[in-house]
Amino acid sequence: MPLEFNSFSDELTNPWFSTSELIEYLGITMKELDEKKKLFHEGFHYVRESPEDPHSRLLWRIDRVDDLLCIPIPPLEREAMLNALSNKITCNE
Repeated sequence: MPLEFNSFSDELTNPWFSTSELIEYLGITMKELDEKKKLFHEGFHYVRESPEDPHSRLLWRIDRVDDLLCIPIPPLEREAMLNALSNKITCNE
């Protein structure tokens, strides 16, 4: 059963992230992600950067993967990581 996007505004507020950003956020290894790959649905949890190229890199919806895996991440840590990944945190020297 294919899953569909919630809404266009949901897509704008929750961007897609690279695999390296996803595993950094979740605190897991690439091997652990590969082991869970069968849980994810293409088009909902991840998309290909170039849909016509089956070998192009994957882009992930961190919020959807996080919700599916239910890895316990403290709320403030989760917010900080999402802000950092979205470049909403800046360092002023």
